[in-house]
Amino acid sequence: MKVGTIAPAIIILLISQVVLFACKKTETTGIKTLQGSPEAHQQAIMKKSFEESKKVLAAKVNNEPITMFSLLREMNAIAPQYVASGKQRTPEIDAKIRKDALNTLIILELAVQEARKCGLKVRPELIDSTIKKIQTDAKSMDAYQNDLVQQGMSEDELRRSIEQDKLFELIAAQEIDAKVKVSDQELRTHYAKEKAGLKDVAHGQMTFEQAKGMLERKARAEAAEKRMREWEKELRKTARIEIIEQKKGKW
Repeated sequence: MKVGTIAPAIIILLISQVVLFACKKTETTGIKTLQGSPEAHQQAIMKKSFEESKKVLAAKVNNEPITMFSLLREMNAIAPQYVASGKQRTPEIDAKIRKDALNTLIILELAVQEARKCGLKVRPELIDSTIKKIQTDAKSMDAYQNDLVQQGMSEDELRRSIEQDKLFELIAAQEIDAKVKVSDQELRTHYAKEKAGLKDVAHGQMTFEQAKGMLERKARAEAAEKRMREWEKELRKTARIEIIEQKKGKW
């Protein structure tokens, strides 16, 4: 996980009612009369919006909350995959982004819960080194602090986010990586099917040994994706998942 600049406001408006609610509430608290630059005024409104979105629940996973703030951040992260540069957003695209982002957060939460059940822990020094790298990438402590403000996060929240990501990596290594096996015979079968397309500019037709590494990477990626889908079903099987819809209007 890396702290970066906040996604464009147009993407945040995918769930406009929450943001508008936060902004309206902000105006009634007196921030509207804040003295100073327009940038400071906008930053204050943004901060208030973030804080309000942390109080709104998008879902519960085994009674653990997923906030609207987390959902917005995940939507911002994946939106570029759905909205090509210069293309118009549609309600269908917005709904797809929201659905996939929420599903990602649900699986992350279930995986983290499973990791904790298995006794997996993230060493504090690993989190420290990750934060140190983020600070180094930011070029200065001022830039790092500004990035946190733009992301609407405290350093404690950043640490928890990093811990979640690392716990997911640990449990995924056990449940996916360690369970993905590709035999030599499977690779030879793949080679036989794809042989005609396995060409080398310098040597023409690639031999099995020449193509083996590439075939293995492809086969492992396909097997890992299949195993991920199986694991997701296993995690969901006994989970209590509640999707919390807004009572007024649509998301």
